[in-house]
Amino acid sequence: MGKITSITSNSKYKNRCDIYVDGELKASVTLETVIKSRLKVGMEISESELSVTVKENENGLALNKAASYVEKSFKTKKQVVDYLKGKGFSDTAVYYAVDKLKEYGYIDDVEYAKRYLESTRLQGKRLSDFKLMTKGISKKDIEKAFDQTDIDMEAKAFALAEKHFKNKEKTPENFSKTFRYLIGKGFSYEEAESAISRLKEVNDGEDTIC
Repeated sequence: MGKITSITSNSKYKNRCDIYVDGELKASVTLETVIKSRLKVGMEISESELSVTVKENENGLALNKAASYVEKSFKTKKQVVDYLKGKGFSDTAVYYAVDKLKEYGYIDDVEYAKRYLESTRLQGKRLSDFKLMTKGISKKDIEKAFDQTDIDMEAKAFALAEKHFKNKEKTPENFSKTFRYLIGKGFSYEEAESAISRLKEVNDGEDTIC
């Protein structure tokens, strides 16, 4: 058995406390865990008791915090991990919570990517892929999500090309500008070329300025 000799604020996380037993740092836990576990200076506790108490309580607190976070809107695994680490939870508690939420279906990176891909109308897949990867979603999960959609990227590129070209003079320069615009929006060269070809066909017979 040992005695808790000090409970101090963690220098890195304001909502985290360092627990010292017999003058030695034994654990770093959230303030909520200290309160819920009723840890206090002078309390006698064994190292194994402290370890079990800290782990169980912090895991539960992390899960509750994560559940409240994802309740407001769908989140990626990385977003939940970053959120919990920012709250001062240990890696063990963070990944316990994440694994539980994945098990319950509250975290699903493939489903997140699928919803994102289906909701973005003004950008191509390359740009969508980049934005999803910045949210921590793997390329493999993005491709899996894309395979589960029926998105027609050429049709999407053409719709955006029409919108961009609207009210512009039908000159080679403006067609080129629209082509570059599509590339900048993340469409492939093939998709952009197809859109411009269709755009020219639609405008064929009109007063095109060569």
